[in-house]
Amino acid sequence: MSFSLDGLPAKDRQEILDIQSGLILPPLHSDVIAKHIFNADVHPDRLNFLMRSISKDNTIEVRSSAGNESFRQSYYSKGMIYDIPSWLKDNRAADLEVQKAKQNYLFIRTDLYASDMLLLQYSVVDGQKKTEMDYSKVEEAILIVLMLESPDVFLEYDKKCDRYIHRFTRMTADTGLSYPSKAKTIYVQLDKCLAQFKDNKNAESMDGKPDRLQKWLVTIADINDSTVASMAESDEELQAIRKETYEMGQDKEVLNMLIQERYDRMDWLTYGNQRASEGEAIGEARGEARGEAKATRALIEQMLQKGRTPAQIQEFCGYPIEKVLAIQREWRENS
Repeated sequence: MSFSLDGLPAKDRQEILDIQSGLILPPLHSDVIAKHIFNADVHPDRLNFLMRSISKDNTIEVRSSAGNESFRQSYYSKGMIYDIPSWLKDNRAADLEVQKAKQNYLFIRTDLYASDMLLLQYSVVDGQKKTEMDYSKVEEAILIVLMLESPDVFLEYDKKCDRYIHRFTRMTADTGLSYPSKAKTIYVQLDKCLAQFKDNKNAESMDGKPDRLQKWLVTIADINDSTVASMAESDEELQAIRKETYEMGQDKEVLNMLIQERYDRMDWLTYGNQRASEGEAIGEARGEARGEAKATRALIEQMLQKGRTPAQIQEFCGYPIEKVLAIQREWRENS
């Protein structure tokens, strides 16, 4: 299988060539790599460790992947680069996400996503009567978001807090009344975690020193960092992960998928620059007062032609989903 690097920027071309030659490993936060390395059906122990340690919930036990079912029931809930959804043995729904680009509207998107996960919990399965389902039978939904680049709200809070894991597990009123939330959302600042690790610090551990969870998180953040690579030598499972990642980087089909990821990213950046030049914030998620620019419409049609879904288009650029769907309908009619 052959692949072309002609349209990629020099930096991306060099990275692909370095991966192919074995000089570096494919990034663990890449869609194609992560979905294999942390697959709930192939490596449940890895997913168990990450979710248990991040959530501080030792009752988590992965039953199976939910990849074929999808928690998402609304285009509006899609807001991540990739997801690793799973069902737990106690019937809770769980999902591990990585957010690659800074998104200052992340809270809204994860709220919508968690809501969809809960709605799925309340739905009846084939053969089950609707009368058999009530609110008491709704299980929890656990959403863990690993952020490669901390949004502004987290950067501002860094002035008050050294910790990089933020667990939202309860709803609390201004009166102090509180109850456990069925949708538990946890955010992890990978960039902050990596910075602390390189300073031999860890605000999440009792002794302030790097622990196993931090070592895994920084490996996701930057598997090719020399300090991170040296640390991995003392962790047998991380060594196995690095070996698998290397082998995937030598597979031509995987290389093609890695290249396609970069082409897709170029599309989104081009779209973002288009919006910025028109005086709009990149990723802004509100409808435009005027009609879509021809260049924007052409770009969306190009992505649709490549097989990208409306949800995928909306997730990266924040373009209103109703606009994307309208363009998709017109594109199909004219095709």
